[in-house]
Amino acid sequence: MDSKEITARICAAVVGAVLALAGASKVTSWNQWRTNARQQHLWSVVAVALPGLELVLGAALLVLKPAATVLGLATLLLVVFTSFLALQVTTKSQVPCACFGAHVNRPPSWRDVIRNFGLIGLMFAAAALS
Repeated sequence: MDSKEITARICAAVVGAVLALAGASKVTSWNQWRTNARQQHLWSVVAVALPGLELVLGAALLVLKPAATVLGLATLLLVVFTSFLALQVTTKSQVPCACFGAHVNRPPSWRDVIRNFGLIGLMFAAAALS
């Protein structure tokens, strides 16, 4: 494995760890996650499916060689999250995002948006290097 492949795997693994942590946090604080999801007017099916999707994509990014499909799906998910967070911040929503379950029970901020832009950047780097 050359240095480009190693760097691609590291970039993907960092995002994978964040997604897996977010999914696991939602599962372990399920009631709080569901309450916040309802307050955000998320469709019930989205609220139920999202933690599993985060866990599966997170695990794939952590353990598998970066593949275009997984990188693309994770990037798409992050773009949707980032757009949602930016909308929440610009409308000054006070509903907690619960991005990481009950562990982060505060309204979204620009810090969350910037964090996600960084994660998207890591996905682009992983794609470019793999």
